[in-house]
Amino acid sequence: MYYNFQTDEKKKAVAALLVYAIYRSRDHKKFKVTPNMWDRIERSVKSVSKRAQDLEEFIEKLKPKLHCPSIKPKWAKTIPDNMVTMKKQEDGSFIEVSDLGRREFLVEVLAEADHRKVLNVLYEKAALVILLVRDRIEREREYIEVNTTEEDVK
Repeated sequence: MYYNFQTDEKKKAVAALLVYAIYRSRDHKKFKVTPNMWDRIERSVKSVSKRAQDLEEFIEKLKPKLHCPSIKPKWAKTIPDNMVTMKKQEDGSFIEVSDLGRREFLVEVLAEADHRKVLNVLYEKAALVILLVRDRIEREREYIEVNTTEEDVK
C-alpha cells in the first residue's frame, strides 16, 4: 500500500495522490458534491492527462477544472500523522526520521515519479484512479466516524 491507497503499484498511488490532493483542496462552495461529480472528475482527469506533457502541467490544468485555488499541504501528506518514519542509509541500515508535523507539498513525490508512466495511468486507467481516491475517502470517513466519541459530537 502506497500513500494510503489500496495498490501495490507506486505509479497508480502517485496518480491517485495527485487527484486526491486536488479534489480535497477544492473550493467547496464552487465545486459541490453532486450525483454526477465523480463522472465529471473522471472525464477531467482523462482529458487533462491526454494533453499534459508532465505531471506539473497535469496539476496546473486539473486544478481549475476542480475549482482548486491551491493544493493544501494537509491533503498532500504521504505519511499519516503519528507514524514513525525510517530512512534507509547507503550501508543498508535504517535511521528514524523525526520530522513529525512537517508539511508536505508533493515536491518529493513529483521528483521521484516517472511522469510518463503516471500520465499513462491517469489516461488509460482513469476509472481505477478515481476508485482508489474514492476508496481512501470512504476509509477516512469510516475512521473519523469510528473514532468520534459522544463528547466530540456535543
